[in-house]
Amino acid sequence: MTAEPLVRDIMRSPPITVTPITPVNDAAQLMIDRGVGSLLVVDDSGSLMGIVTKTDIVREVVARGLPRSVPIGNIMTRNPYFVFEDYTVKEAAELMGSHTIGHLPVLSRENMRPVGVVSKRDIIRLAPHYITLVYVLRSQVG
Repeated sequence: MTAEPLVRDIMRSPPITVTPITPVNDAAQLMIDRGVGSLLVVDDSGSLMGIVTKTDIVREVVARGLPRSVPIGNIMTRNPYFVFEDYTVKEAAELMGSHTIGHLPVLSRENMRPVGVVSKRDIIRLAPHYITLVYVLRSQVG
């Protein structure tokens, strides 16, 4: 029997971070350049303050006609839900599903600082593995 995959096995690491004073246009460009859908917002000591997603930028800046120079700190989700790197992927997926969120910061238990990000896309990539595992297990039982 295989052990359940852990968040550390599928997370994107290191996380891409910005500070609360980063202008939205710089953050959006960073997302495009790095191919990510979210950025973690950290303070000067590297502690997690919030998260901002592409959806946040569209909803809070573009749709409201705010200037692209607005600081990320004005639109970020403060004190976001998070997981530790030793959580199972199932635990992360359940947390995301129950709160309708697409990205979770991953923190280190040792210092409570971000070490990665896990997204719905990261979890979906495991689906083929699980489908294959179900077929293998069924063939062994039957």
